[in-house]
Amino acid sequence: MNFIKYKNRRKATMLSLAIVSVVFAALVTGCYNNNTGETGILGIADLKFPAFPETGSHAVVIFSEMHYSPAYDDQEGPTIGPPSDSVPVTGREIQYTAEEYTLLRMSGKSTNSYEQSKAADIYRINCSVCHGESLQGDGSVAKYLTRGAAPANLIGGSSADATEGEIFAWISYGSRTGFALEMAGQPNPTVMPTFNKLLTEEERWHLVKYIMAKQNR
Repeated sequence: MNFIKYKNRRKATMLSLAIVSVVFAALVTGCYNNNTGETGILGIADLKFPAFPETGSHAVVIFSEMHYSPAYDDQEGPTIGPPSDSVPVTGREIQYTAEEYTLLRMSGKSTNSYEQSKAADIYRINCSVCHGESLQGDGSVAKYLTRGAAPANLIGGSSADATEGEIFAWISYGSRTGFALEMAGQPNPTVMPTFNKLLTEEERWHLVKYIMAKQNR
């Protein structure tokens, strides 16, 4: 038993000596940063050794990233958005031409999942503040808008004659004007948000069905 302990102690001692020898060699032949432990040896190797910071509560730092990694509270910046070419977990939404949107129809999946009460909530939360509870463009903030067109009347006008796909496109791209500008590759200056970034495809189709039901279609 004592022989085994001696053997293990000897191995530990040899390992320690090896580490010290490597560190010493790095100090002599390389560039060692005692605060971070980063070491470059003759331009052929970049290593990370234990650090011996001159200040701070940790005299010896073995895993420096565990002591000095940045930490942020909830909702505290800086925030990091998704990469510009990232794909949502639901998959990338297909973009159509203006003519294709005109012919676009709600899928059977969206039709089967439609519930009027839930669609009414989506409308109330996202649309009623501008378009009003009556859907006629008389929402509570409509009179305070200082730029762009007034909120559309969703019961009459062009909305009453629009196809399912057109209403879906107007919701997705922020109004009829916003959709036209998107198809022309121009920036959208309208007040209405582009809901393809705020609501799922299914939620927007449910809004289409809700609006058309209010139009008695």
